[in-house]
Amino acid sequence: MKEAWRARISLALAVAIVCVLGISSSAAAAIVVGQTAPGPVTESSCEYESSWDEFQATVAAGNGYTVPTAGVITSWSTIEGSGGGLLGFKVFRPVGTSLLVVAQDGPRPLLRGVLNTFPVNIPVQAGDIIGVSVVGGSPTSCTFFTGLPGDRIAYKEGFTAPGQAFTPENSFTENRLNVSAVLLPPPAIAGIGPASGSIKGASVVISGSNFASVTGVSFGSVPATFAVNSEGQITAVAPPSKTLGAVPVTVTTVAGTATAAQPFTYEGCRVPQLKNKKLKAAKKKIRKSDCKVGKVKKLHDATAKTGKVVKQNPKPGKILVPGAKVKVTLDEA
Repeated sequence: MKEAWRARISLALAVAIVCVLGISSSAAAAIVVGQTAPGPVTESSCEYESSWDEFQATVAAGNGYTVPTAGVITSWSTIEGSGGGLLGFKVFRPVGTSLLVVAQDGPRPLLRGVLNTFPVNIPVQAGDIIGVSVVGGSPTSCTFFTGLPGDRIAYKEGFTAPGQAFTPENSFTENRLNVSAVLLPPPAIAGIGPASGSIKGASVVISGSNFASVTGVSFGSVPATFAVNSEGQITAVAPPSKTLGAVPVTVTTVAGTATAAQPFTYEGCRVPQLKNKKLKAAKKKIRKSDCKVGKVKKLHDATAKTGKVVKQNPKPGKILVPGAKVKVTLDEA
């Protein structure tokens, strides 16, 4: 059955498609896994009487069909010729000598003579393999001929459901699966700058990689407004905080979440307790708390040397922006 449809592929077609092209992605972080035919296959190459699960066991050149890193598959594609039937997309995970089906999309109806692309959201691990499910009695261009012995497709008759495993029954050479997928790796944060700022908020540049499809940036548990400048840079605004100290910075995309190794530290003036302090000691404590000395009021005959703080504004413990002024009132002891 398989030999019959392979024999029907013309020599001209075989020569034309030896150079295999993969689809491209608008996101620089995205990785294309697998290959689609460089043009519509003029004859249906998968006109089977029964259904089959197929995967690319080896590839002679170009993109492989094995997922190189963990992430999320955001779409899969196949270019259809004259078949226009149904085709499913599958992700297989090697387990010993067997393959575990970890995900499936479709089967989907295909439009003839065009590249068919279907959005998905499938988490994958490094080492997973993309493949197809061919529906019996539904002709499609699920493979294409290359004439290269290094191109080998393995298969098993029938559908294996997600969560179940199978052992390939056989294989054939000189063909590639006509399927590719766009893989979005998880984000990675290399650094943030500046690493500290006012409790009122601050503009922070986050550098890293794989900043495609960013869904959120957070400082601690608080979401931040942000702009994605490029695949390697985000400008975020640290949201105002009522407390001082360090909080983790996270970037979330559809492929996962990354946390910066260095936290962002909120800085500010924590008003110190100044009661009964002489002015010199009070000033020292104010400056040490990242505050500034405000107006000094002297009651009765108090002087800077003889008077002590009897009143202050704001009250001790209040959190203010860096450099906030603290007023004191002195009186004789």
